[in-house]
Amino acid sequence: MSTPTSRLPPPASRLTMREIESLEREAFVARIGALFEGSPWIAAESWDSRPWGNREALHAAMTEVVARASQDRQLALIRAHPDLVGDAALASSLTRESTAEQRAAGLDPATLSAAEIIHFTEANAAYQQKFDFPFVICARENSKDAIIAGLARRLGNDRRTEIATALREIEQIAWNRLADLVQDDPASPEAAATPAPLRYEVSYGKQGVPVYRVFATPLHNVPAIPESSFTGRDNTLLACEISVEVFGDEFLPAYTHGDNTMLVATDSMKNFIIRETLAYPGATMDGLLHFLGLGFANTYLQMHTLTLTAREIPFAPAIVPTGDGGHRPGDNLFRHGRGDRAFASLSIAKRDAAVAITGHDCGITGIELMKLTGSAFTSFLRDGYTTLPERGDRPLYIEMDVAWQYTDVDDMIDLTRNRYVPVEQMRDLLAATFDDFVSESIQHLLHEMGQRVLARFPQLAELRFDALNRTRDPYGQRDDDPRVRIYSDPFPAYGRLTLTMRRGV
Repeated sequence: MSTPTSRLPPPASRLTMREIESLEREAFVARIGALFEGSPWIAAESWDSRPWGNREALHAAMTEVVARASQDRQLALIRAHPDLVGDAALASSLTRESTAEQRAAGLDPATLSAAEIIHFTEANAAYQQKFDFPFVICARENSKDAIIAGLARRLGNDRRTEIATALREIEQIAWNRLADLVQDDPASPEAAATPAPLRYEVSYGKQGVPVYRVFATPLHNVPAIPESSFTGRDNTLLACEISVEVFGDEFLPAYTHGDNTMLVATDSMKNFIIRETLAYPGATMDGLLHFLGLGFANTYLQMHTLTLTAREIPFAPAIVPTGDGGHRPGDNLFRHGRGDRAFASLSIAKRDAAVAITGHDCGITGIELMKLTGSAFTSFLRDGYTTLPERGDRPLYIEMDVAWQYTDVDDMIDLTRNRYVPVEQMRDLLAATFDDFVSESIQHLLHEMGQRVLARFPQLAELRFDALNRTRDPYGQRDDDPRVRIYSDPFPAYGRLTLTMRRGV
């Protein structure tokens, strides 16, 4: 817990912890019910956990009440907070505490310019429209400029992150208000003997459920790109491993008291995944996650916040004889692949009766590519530790993971938009770039890959690379033909390179 700020003077008279603990519930709520804006129920429910011994323990008891509350109650707590420089502030109808806190941060409407008031009005409206609750920050611990910057930055978060952030800010607001009203008993033996209550974050789920859906809906009519021949697949075999993770304090009693009444058995989750995959009408792994996520959220009321992930189990049609001396990819025989794998992740949250996507990722792991020429590494810093020679041309071997996100997640889910990015086209585009681009380093190569991907797929908002330099070390070449060379594995500690590219807002 941070030290209470001194930007606001405490009231002339503060109760001691002994005095607070001696109050009956009604008087206790009357005295400190305003610690959590518009939510005296928090103080009322924490009263039963006496004695606390010190302010930190009292504050922890109240924050535990918030943590164990339903999401609806938590959202009501957030929504009880006024907008910064909002209608209530402009009308001078804020609570005494909020008025003092906003003024301490330099947000008194009487001292702000008209342009600043307009900025806050527009920013508050954008935040409310995106998250359906007000922007909450501990104004007492932030300047006006820091609050403006924080509001702009947090608009980029997903809703689940913002709920958690708002609740942490509310906890800090309550701590500062508590310090204004209550002081510790320096000589109290309880203060040393009573430990602060623990705080919890819990999740649980089922990991790696393999599903093999045969004769799934085909993926057809994918818009072609110049770097790839892929325009669809039959989906005769759609195989992947599905994992689900569920979040929520509804499940905390199972940990703390052995109370399993809110738990959905992970074996039931496994059965749900398998059976519902049979019913899935779509054609992509990403769409399957959305289908399963909606199913979980609408079937189990306590599953309001969850993340599902899928990892491809790669199978490719085996080449079989046609009977007339030719060969073709089979539609009945498949060969298990051992190379890179597609993956997807989808986070959803249930708000009342609506289920919304709050985060997503698509990608490919374990891509391994090697080219014989067309890559250099020269002009790097040299000092007494440098033993690596400069190489004007070298075979380059990289292993990398790539992930991407859509600007509009509906482009990933709704195939009728014709904006879905299949992993097959992404693989081919990355390989084509690796093949024809003469790079001065792996960093140079990754940037070129990113540039081409974002140019080819304008529906993508972000692209991330995580690559290892697995280039082999040279051991010799033929005297009669310098092209003929021998390489072997390098020292098994690889250079790692990462790159994230996002479109500007």
